Amino acid sequence: MKQIFILLSIILTFKGLVIAQEIPGGAFASGRNQLDDSKQLDSLGYSEVKSVIRSWKLIDLGIKRKTVYLDTVLGDQQNYNPIYQQSISNSYLGNLGSAYQSNVYMDRPVDDGFIFFNAYRTYLSKPENITYFNTTTPYTRLIYDFGGPKGRSENLLKVLHTQNIKPNWNFGVEYNLISSDGQYQHQKTKLYDFTIHSNYRNRNYEVYFVINTNHINVNENGGLVGDSLLTQTNDAPENIQVNLEETKNSLTNFNFFMNHSYGVGKEREIVNDQDTTYSYALNMVYNMSYENNSWKFVENILNDNFYSSNLYDDNSSFDKVEQSKIKNSLQLVFNENDNKWIRLGARFGILNTISKYNLRRFTNEYSLQQVDEPIHSNEVIANLYSLSGNSLNWKAEGRYGFEGYKQNDFHLSYQLTKWIGEKEKEHGVSVRGVLDSRRPNYLLNEFYGNHQQWNQNLDKITELTAKIEYFNKAHHFKIGAQFNQIHNYTYFDLNAIPQQAGKGISVLTGYIEKNFTLGHFHLNQKIVGQNSSDDYILPLPDLSIYSNNFYQNTFFGGALGLQTGFAVRYNTSFYASDYMPSTGQFFLQREKQLGDYPKIDLYFNFRIKRTRFFVMYEHANASFGSKNYFNSLHYPINPSMLKIGLIWTFYN
Repeated sequence: MKQIFILLSIILTFKGLVIAQEIPGGAFASGRNQLDDSKQLDSLGYSEVKSVIRSWKLIDLGIKRKTVYLDTVLGDQQNYNPIYQQSISNSYLGNLGSAYQSNVYMDRPVDDGFIFFNAYRTYLSKPENITYFNTTTPYTRLIYDFGGPKGRSENLLKVLHTQNIKPNWNFGVEYNLISSDGQYQHQKTKLYDFTIHSNYRNRNYEVYFVINTNHINVNENGGLVGDSLLTQTNDAPENIQVNLEETKNSLTNFNFFMNHSYGVGKEREIVNDQDTTYSYALNMVYNMSYENNSWKFVENILNDNFYSSNLYDDNSSFDKVEQSKIKNSLQLVFNENDNKWIRLGARFGILNTISKYNLRRFTNEYSLQQVDEPIHSNEVIANLYSLSGNSLNWKAEGRYGFEGYKQNDFHLSYQLTKWIGEKEKEHGVSVRGVLDSRRPNYLLNEFYGNHQQWNQNLDKITELTAKIEYFNKAHHFKIGAQFNQIHNYTYFDLNAIPQQAGKGISVLTGYIEKNFTLGHFHLNQKIVGQNSSDDYILPLPDLSIYSNNFYQNTFFGGALGLQTGFAVRYNTSFYASDYMPSTGQFFLQREKQLGDYPKIDLYFNFRIKRTRFFVMYEHANASFGSKNYFNSLHYPINPSMLKIGLIWTFYN
């Protein structure tokens, strides 16, 4: 009842905002005409305004806009967990919103400077993830998923509202929440973020603005005391003993971001799908961001048997690290086909980063205190690209750190796409190569916590990546391979301490995606195969599979859409990572191989006009056969659970 009240309150609030909306018209900032399914007269009298929504993201430090297409079709609503929207196979702690690590090496995110967020990256809303809009009528999207019994329920809520204040000025707000009590003891998670974003464009000038905050609070239970308590008994999950209680990790993240672009030179009008934009010979782009991060580990009851290391304080734990970071970049972008001397596009810029860490340090030989550690870096950026051709597109990028913490770090990349037939049909071959050399995360060199401490001087990490892919959108087919060669691979060892491999490690990945259709039956398959040259230091499953199989049809003249089927997730057994609550990091273990277990979900997806919802019996096979369903060492996934979800959109 409480969730329903919150839902209705949110809907009524946004409806109130809509009533005050001034109906905009005219030209739009960017993107394509994406959808129009609101032609009937609505209660607010918008029958004369066609609902057109254009949406995009900023990429390459704000110099380009990438069109984002809104998900309005029936299908895949049951794939609600954010970690499985990013990678088909993951090691995680079993509860929605808990720490995770992708089992597919090429899906692992690049460390962005604050290691405590690495295990939660896909849950975060940050400026680089924001989708910007331009709309003729207000647009609201509500997503709500819930399941589980009282006291052990889990909830996911996502609310987006955006509308144009003027034809070229858009404003939006977003709120996302994950709240899950967990099926096992002391496993509660609560993660939420709030974002305000706006964009304005007036021919040769455009500005973007974002302010957002993320909060993560997770109880740490240290996993089950013994796996046999699950696999060899019939005890309910809430009665199984765990290792830790009154232990919590708390993380906060605050971001302020703005991006200005000013066009100089002769103006060229571009008309695409009834969308008018303007291009100039030169764009000057200034980008500024401020970020503040905080991590706290609090432990009121210590379990001496759980940790193998010595304690700094044997009464309780309170570890804290904070970071603030300011980035400024100035770039000159010579737009493709707008310069008489060169037809290529080019970019040249400089990036300055100033960071400050507040963390525990030795102030003398024996005393540990919280101190500030400032660091900074200066980098240059250069780009050449040709992206407007109908048969061949390519871009090359270089970045070099010439001063500060990232001195002599570099990043070189090249990407080429050869189109087969018409470019719009998205059929072709792409190749990509990357050579990257970087200093390890600052916190990997020195850290003093109550349970883990290290002080070392790690070498630069150098990684070579080569990738080739064939794709055919019309046939829903994709196949590719990637090769990674890593020198000084950095990992957390058996004692959860950072180490570097003494030799090069290579990872070979092959993947294939294909959607088969037999009348109303659909068989959508994704398969990833991997081989690590050192599966002791970098263990990976040989095979990971996501198989989604369903029957789909429409009824009552298309008013009702139905999808019913089952989805299976599976990966072969391997030494999946253990997890250290006191640092929030995954680390090596050789105690037990995990995997070789299929997780099966049965579901019904429905669409009634603009509303989509699902009913799913998640992990339907939990009570059959082996109960050895552990994704991380001693952390089982949830048993069977009934889940219900809703996606509701308003275009007025």
